[in-house]
Amino acid sequence: MQPRDALTDNIATHFPGRSITFDEPRQFPLARRTVAVILAWLVPGAGHLVLGKRGRALLFFLTIVGAFIFGLILNGHLYWPTPDPSATFRFDLITVLWFFAQIGSGLCYVASYVLGLGTAAIPQAAASPTFEYGNTFMFLAGLLNYLVIHDAFDIAAGRKR
Repeated sequence: MQPRDALTDNIATHFPGRSITFDEPRQFPLARRTVAVILAWLVPGAGHLVLGKRGRALLFFLTIVGAFIFGLILNGHLYWPTPDPSATFRFDLITVLWFFAQIGSGLCYVASYVLGLGTAAIPQAAASPTFEYGNTFMFLAGLLNYLVIHDAFDIAAGRKR
C-alpha cells in the first residue's frame, strides 16, 4: 500500500508493462464508400452491412423501416412537392420540407408511393385521429436515416469504428 502522500493520479506509471490497444478505424476504398452511402439511403442499414457492421445494420433497419411502416399504419400521408403559383418559391415550402424528410427513408418512401400507400387526399387522410402521429413517425424515419447515412460515411471514411 502507498502512503497517502505518495498517491498520484497517474496510475499508468505503476504498471509500465501493460497497455490497452485499440484497433484504429480504417479508411475504406472510395468505391466501397460510395456504394455504402448509396445503399444506406436506399435501404436503411444496408450501408453498415456493406462495411461489416451487422449488428448496427439490423438495428437501423428494424428501427427506421419499423417507424415508417408504423407511420403508414397510423394513416400518415406521403408528401410530394406541389406547385403553388401564388407562393414565393413556386412550391409550398412546408410540403417540400416534409417531402425531404420522408424521402430520406429511401425505398420505404418510393415503394409506398408506387403502391399507393399513404397517398389519399389530405382531407380524407386528415380525418383520421392518428394522421399527425403517422406523419411524425414517417418524418422521423426519413430524418433518422439521414443520420444513419452520415454514420456509414464516417465509418467508411475512417473517422470512427
